[in-house]
Amino acid sequence: MASFTSLIDHIATTLQNNAPLTSFCDAKWGKALSVLKAFKQRIEINLNDLPVILITRPSLEKNFLVNITRDGAHTVRLYAGFHQTDWAKALNEMVEFEEKIDDALLTDYTRGGLAINTIPKSSVNDEGEFHPVYFIVMEVEIKHRR
Repeated sequence: MASFTSLIDHIATTLQNNAPLTSFCDAKWGKALSVLKAFKQRIEINLNDLPVILITRPSLEKNFLVNITRDGAHTVRLYAGFHQTDWAKALNEMVEFEEKIDDALLTDYTRGGLAINTIPKSSVNDEGEFHPVYFIVMEVEIKHRR
């Protein structure tokens, strides 16, 4: 199989081009979704950049089978943020945003044949700590063979 970088590109393209997800962003926040491959500690997000999904790959669990395959369980982390001045709307929008992202990821769990599987894992949110900006962090495990 190809390098894992192809999978990261595929995830970015999937999220950027998913009609229900992009329509949701347009309807709720009147702005197009931005999808960026970045390190969370090395990027500055402005209000104009929201809504945004940052894609990172913080870890890899390797499994080598002698002279046969190199399997990996890659943890991909998605940082999804939006701007909402009305705190009463934020929770519902956060839940819906997360659901739309999950739905987009699971439209093709093999990522065009590049992955063995895509498995959404845990997610946490910022509990409104940085109102009027809200962020969710979602972990996705992607099984990949090189």
